[in-house]
Amino acid sequence: MKVIIGSSSDIKTNIVQKALRELNLRAEVKKIRVSSQVIDQPLDKETTQQGARNRATNARKAKPDADFWIGLEGGLHDYGEGYHLVTFSCLVDQSGDEFIGEGVEVHLPENVSDEVKNGNQFGEAIRIYAKEAFQNAYANYLKAKGGLVYREKVNTVILNSNNQILLLQLINYGDTDWNTPGGGIEEGETPEEAVFRELKEELGTDKFEIIEKSKIINKYEFPDFVVVQQIKKGNQYKGQKQIQFIVRFSGTNTEIKTQDEEIRAHIWVDYRDLETYLNFPGQWENVREVIEKSSVKAIIAGKIARNYLHHQEK
Repeated sequence: MKVIIGSSSDIKTNIVQKALRELNLRAEVKKIRVSSQVIDQPLDKETTQQGARNRATNARKAKPDADFWIGLEGGLHDYGEGYHLVTFSCLVDQSGDEFIGEGVEVHLPENVSDEVKNGNQFGEAIRIYAKEAFQNAYANYLKAKGGLVYREKVNTVILNSNNQILLLQLINYGDTDWNTPGGGIEEGETPEEAVFRELKEELGTDKFEIIEKSKIINKYEFPDFVVVQQIKKGNQYKGQKQIQFIVRFSGTNTEIKTQDEEIRAHIWVDYRDLETYLNFPGQWENVREVIEKSSVKAIIAGKIARNYLHHQEK
C-alpha cells in the first residue's frame, strides 16, 4: 500500500505511520509539500476540516500514483467558553472519494489556549489527536468500501415471575447506563445456543426458558472510534446485528451471580419505568418494539393496568 501525506512535516508523517501500524497495515508513507489553502492556524472547525480536505486533494493532484492520499489539519474552535483544540483528517481513495475523520476535542486552559493560538506548543498537541482523526477517517473508508461486516449477537428481554425486566450495568458504563443481557454468537453456534451460553456466563444460572424469538432485528453501525478498536483487535466489524429473544427467568434473584469483572450491578425494572434506564441512542425504542410486537405485551399491559387500579383504590 502506498500512502501520500499532504505535508512536509515529519511529525505528521510519523503520526500516519504509527496510526497504520496500530491498524495492522503495512504501507509506504511518502510526504509532499502542498498548500492547505487556509490560514496557518485555523480558528474554527469548518476551516480546519477544509484544510485537511485541501491537503489530501492537492496531494493527489501532485502525486497521483498512490493508493491513498491523506490530509491532516489541526486548529482551534471557540464555543464561547474558551478555545478547543480540534483535529481533522481527510482520506482520499483512488476513486477520488473523500472520508473525513475527527479527533477528540480538547478544551484548553486559558494560558495554553493563548500560546496555541499564537502558534506555540501546537506541534506536540496535534500528535495525540491527529492520529485518532486519521484512524477515524480510515474507519469511514472501510465502512463504505472495505468489506466490513456486522457482528451477529443475541439480545434478550428477560422477565421474572413479576414480569419485571432484567437490566445489567457493565463495568465500563456510567452510573445511569444500563442494558439488556446478551452477547456475540460464536462460530458454529445457533442463536438459541448463544442465548443459554451467554446467560449462564453472565448471570451464573441456567434457569431460563425462551418464550419466543422476536421478529425485530436490531442493526446498527458502530461509531468510528469503535470500528478502529475492532480493527486493532483483528476484527472486521462495522456494527452489530442483534437477534432478539423474550426469555423467562424461573429462579430467584439470589441465584443470579454476575461476573464481577464485567458486570457492576443488575436490577429488575417495571416496564413503565424502563425508559428512564435505557439511555443509549435507540436503546429504549428497540426494547419497546420487541415487547410491543411480542406475545408478552398483553401480560405486561395487564400488570400495568392492575397496578393502576390498585393505586386508584388506595
